[in-house]
Amino acid sequence: MQSGFYLLAALSAILMGTIGIIARFGELDAAMLTFYRLGLGALILMLFLLFRRETARLWVKPHWGTVAGGVLLATFILCFLKAIETIPMSLAIMLVYLAPAVAAIGAHFLFGERLGAAAFGLILLAFFGFAMLQEFNLDMAGAEALGMSYALGCLLAYTAFILINKKIPPASDPYAKTWVQLAVGALVTLPMVWGDPLPNASEWFWLMIAAVFPGFLAILFAVKSITALPAKMFGTLAYLEPLVVVLTGYLLFNEPMSALKWGGCALILLSGIAQVQLANAANARAQAGNGRPLKVS
Repeated sequence: MQSGFYLLAALSAILMGTIGIIARFGELDAAMLTFYRLGLGALILMLFLLFRRETARLWVKPHWGTVAGGVLLATFILCFLKAIETIPMSLAIMLVYLAPAVAAIGAHFLFGERLGAAAFGLILLAFFGFAMLQEFNLDMAGAEALGMSYALGCLLAYTAFILINKKIPPASDPYAKTWVQLAVGALVTLPMVWGDPLPNASEWFWLMIAAVFPGFLAILFAVKSITALPAKMFGTLAYLEPLVVVLTGYLLFNEPMSALKWGGCALILLSGIAQVQLANAANARAQAGNGRPLKVS
């Protein structure tokens, strides 16, 4: 039975990685795609809960971190979509996935979550991998520099999203939290599309795909699997998302990838997965020290 949850976690990560494909094939404006992905995703989730007669979940008073998370969710999606307009998808997504490393540094100073030698080494390894991905050349200008700026904005927003979610009580209802963050994110991006003409038939097709697949289904699968799987396993499977983005950029959009770039991607992914394992081992030790029973995985 648990193998089904492994599949759901993997599918969630894979579906999350399709937003760049949708943006490029649909030739959609970044603000439009962000608003409709979040807004339609919130609507579909609301209808799903109505169908299950679980409407009480829609009216739970949200934690302040959940609301802030919705703002940051919209920010990093918008920045990612703006970034891939001018820089390769592989570069943008790998910069985004440096966020766990940056968040670990932030948690060290903000929350007293001390970095051990192994964690610090993995962070350095991730940054070295990014330098390899750039082929040790950070000299960009014009549109590429603008795209890199958006990617950096995405990195910072995702880092803040991770840190703020640490302050949300673990017992928070995941469906309620997800619905609030989708709805808040849609409201944040609403002024950017206010007054624009409604999408045409072709745009509606791609927007609905974005709302259903990397929107509702990806989130539903994540919510279901994260409650059933050990955190270290779910966190590891989440790294399928950047892998999907890199492969689709290479295979579908002919983005050049040298051996050095592939090596950089591998270092970032392996570093991130190892950080997940280290963090969960540290949490297990902390729970054992507090006398709490450990979950056997």
